[in-house]
Amino acid sequence: MIRLSGVSKTYQKERDAPVHALRDISLEIDSGELVAILGPSGSGKSTLMNVIGLLDRPDAGCYELGGCDVARRSPDELATLRNRAIGFVFQSFHLLPRATALENVELPLIYSNRPHMRKRALAALDEVGLADRATHLPGELSGGQQQRVAIARALVNEPALILADEPTGNLDSESGGGVMALLRRLHETGRTIVLITHDAGVARHARRQVRIVDGAITADGPAPGGLSGPEPATVPFVEGP
Repeated sequence: MIRLSGVSKTYQKERDAPVHALRDISLEIDSGELVAILGPSGSGKSTLMNVIGLLDRPDAGCYELGGCDVARRSPDELATLRNRAIGFVFQSFHLLPRATALENVELPLIYSNRPHMRKRALAALDEVGLADRATHLPGELSGGQQQRVAIARALVNEPALILADEPTGNLDSESGGGVMALLRRLHETGRTIVLITHDAGVARHARRQVRIVDGAITADGPAPGGLSGPEPATVPFVEGP
């Protein structure tokens, strides 16, 4: 599903030394994998997530998503592809505080102009076990529940790929464990999940760990103590509506 070849990204501010966020990154992630990208603060893992998630373009190298060379796509085409093919889960939830859980989950459907928005959003909330909280505002939910709403929002367009950036970073250990158990169940349904984290405990939930330091991959292999058992059937990558 994901193929990066020689990808580099440098940030340059006037009068400041250049920051080489990514250095000649080559990485392949197959459909149905659960992969952790593990590294300390400033290692380049968030930049790598932004490139994989079509939020940023590399300065050099090639990136293919589902066989599509993203460099050949216009910004509007990338926005459509990002909306349909990728679900994002962030550390800070990014829920609209004055919108209900259901309304927050519906947002990606509004931008993709898909039918039956309410039905799809309710189904996504049910998948994360929060159908009974559909009318609650974020402030009326616990941190773990807010993150589950954010996961439902990531799922509502039925993406093949989920990018989870420090998904337990703002949660206590019990709530964080619940969120990781949910992501593992979603992986078992065939979704490709990429975890971006500095936490080795979170990374152990993955089958595979990719370690990144100073913008370069330093290790790539099976996660110590990671998931066992057969690989799930995969959700196919669908580019169009």
